[in-house]
Amino acid sequence: MAVTRERIMGREIDLNIDNIDELSFNKAVNFVNEQWLEIKRENANVADTQKIAALTAVKIAAELLKLKYLHESISNSYENKIKEFIRQLDEANHIN
Repeated sequence: MAVTRERIMGREIDLNIDNIDELSFNKAVNFVNEQWLEIKRENANVADTQKIAALTAVKIAAELLKLKYLHESISNSYENKIKEFIRQLDEANHIN
């Protein structure tokens, strides 16, 4: 088991990184920390670090869900276009 110690949201945390490559892991850690700092700045009057961490998690989850729904929408659009193209090909083959 590959374990690394990283500073995430102001705390040292031991993490298992077996299922992720080092570059992706470092990018994810940097992204989380950037989002945490942004939320922390936007909520300077909030002293509760757990609340800041929760707000950060919700912000990241909201972005992830937005991308997921966008991906699904694009996939559905392409699927519909492919089905229409296949229908047109079938019609053209039926005529010949």
